[in-house]
Amino acid sequence: MYKVRDIMTSPVNTISLGSSVSQAAEFMKEYNLGGLPVVKDSKLVGIITSRDVRINHPNRIVADAMTKPVICCSPDSTTWDAVALMNEYKIERLPVVEHDKVIGIITEVQMVKHTSRLYDPLTETFNSEYIYQVAFNLLKLGHKISVILLDVDDFGEMNKKWGHVIGDKCLKRIASVLKSVINSKNDFLCRYGGDEFVIVTLRNSEEAMVIAKEVLDKISKINLGNNLSITVSAGISEYREKIHEAEGDYYEATQCLINEASLASTKAKRHKTRIYFNIGSIS
Repeated sequence: MYKVRDIMTSPVNTISLGSSVSQAAEFMKEYNLGGLPVVKDSKLVGIITSRDVRINHPNRIVADAMTKPVICCSPDSTTWDAVALMNEYKIERLPVVEHDKVIGIITEVQMVKHTSRLYDPLTETFNSEYIYQVAFNLLKLGHKISVILLDVDDFGEMNKKWGHVIGDKCLKRIASVLKSVINSKNDFLCRYGGDEFVIVTLRNSEEAMVIAKEVLDKISKINLGNNLSITVSAGISEYREKIHEAEGDYYEATQCLINEASLASTKAKRHKTRIYFNIGSIS
């Protein structure tokens, strides 16, 4: 789980309340900065941005030109929390505050680079790190979630017999089906790794079963040519019990849910049942 402290810039350049706007402008130009946190006795009281500099007279003091209150985050916030804040408030930089003191800053450019690491270019979906952040946040907010894990049957043999180009085509087509079925308000998709896909959903296990059946039916109709068909096994797990509020439990609960769904998909594959439930063991 990536936290803000893992990617923030630290130490951070700041400016005092009594400095002039022209001083702030010179400082920002010298260090190629788009904004400066404003501090008083080391505590964050505002931020002066390049826009604030443009619309205020150079002789004004920073205290009169700065933007306040400041949207900020904790170093222990997840990077997903930080992205949500920046999107909600349409800001390009986010001071990181601990005990009222500025200890770092993150920028939109940094977040774009970071979120690109959560993306799988082959299937044009997110990767496993993304799904852990989503599940972590949903559990932290008190939501009950289900996990659907889909595993392509005999994918290794497909690669050996038909080559990786066909294997990649298979994964792309499956990802396309998944994106056509899920609802972005309730369902969150990733390519978990290799030939596995994971959907974290706010739906209960019965609703997750409906989604899984639709996905498997549509995948079975994919035609890759050469009479090559695709079958997928699915496992479903559901989180029902309230967990402790310690952050480590959210991450561990996510790991358990995905692992239980993985074990369920293996049972589905072994027993040729297509979909297998593994419900009730997460607490």
